[in-house]
Amino acid sequence: GLLTAGVAVAMQSVLVSIVGYFFLIGKYGLRVGDRVQIGSVTGEVIDLGLVRLHLMELGPLYDPTGRVVAFANSVVFQASGGIFKQIPGVNLAWREITLAVPDGSDYTAAKERLRAAADRVLDDYRDELVRQTRALRKAASTSAAEETQVYVQLRFSSGLVEAIVRYPVPFQRAAEVEERMSRELFEVIRESAADLPKLAAQPA
Repeated sequence: GLLTAGVAVAMQSVLVSIVGYFFLIGKYGLRVGDRVQIGSVTGEVIDLGLVRLHLMELGPLYDPTGRVVAFANSVVFQASGGIFKQIPGVNLAWREITLAVPDGSDYTAAKERLRAAADRVLDDYRDELVRQTRALRKAASTSAAEETQVYVQLRFSSGLVEAIVRYPVPFQRAAEVEERMSRELFEVIRESAADLPKLAAQPA
């Protein structure tokens, strides 16, 4: 009896991982090649076994780091772990940039200029973003999926005005889009700062 109990305790983790495997391969489950996030690790599934799965770790720009990370399948039962996976056919993410708007600027005009600049960058990727949004809506069976458009919000605090620009990016072009977006948005802020003497010179 003691031997049986000891074996049961020793095999508990293995049995839980085996059960976890069947959760992992279910509807919206994992497949080799899927890009997932488990805890703080983002990677591409390279092997999904009965007891554990292996990810090729991806860096901040979604390029392989060369490290393989193993997780027991029992991670599906861990509340602190969490597995995040893109819906099939959707490879979309949202990014935010926060910029300080020069004090004394025409804030309404600055907001519109930021939105226009961001839209110009996304125009080159619009077809792909629209296609993925349609796939997201179809998979979710709802019209609540966000439009692939730019959102600009001004945040006013003591002595500081910030513009928060939120925009979609396709994962495979994320680094390229973020670089172009940053350059264009900072150029708008620079132009807003250059316009301040003109605004100050206008008669009240």
